[in-house]
Amino acid sequence: MYMAYSQSNGRTTLQGTAHASKGMTIKRGYAKLLLRFLVIAVILGTVFSFGAIVQAYAGDGTATVTIPITSTQPSAKATPNEKIVVQSGDTLWEIANAHKKKGENTRSYVEKLKTVNHLSSSSLQEGQVLLLP
Repeated sequence: MYMAYSQSNGRTTLQGTAHASKGMTIKRGYAKLLLRFLVIAVILGTVFSFGAIVQAYAGDGTATVTIPITSTQPSAKATPNEKIVVQSGDTLWEIANAHKKKGENTRSYVEKLKTVNHLSSSSLQEGQVLLLP
């Protein structure tokens, strides 16, 4: 608010306008803009968080079934055309660990198993027959 003082005859009189200055209007405009920005930021954050949670729990759509190996002890050396039947609870890692050669990397044997059996993922089904490399 703008106020002007003038002195005449020893008296001080107040002259001015009673309307809000432009500075006050601009500050209110910034406050509204800031409030809108914060509301939009909260909405976008919520949407993106929800999307990340859904993506984390959605997976790739294939059921992951872990199947145990029929024998917990590694078999003697596997013959080139040996087959095994996947049991409930078996995993590709456990099968590879049980049937790999001594000193061979389990991860590389898992990849060999996937290649020989034309598997695109590590998920197995009970009753599935696997060829051992």
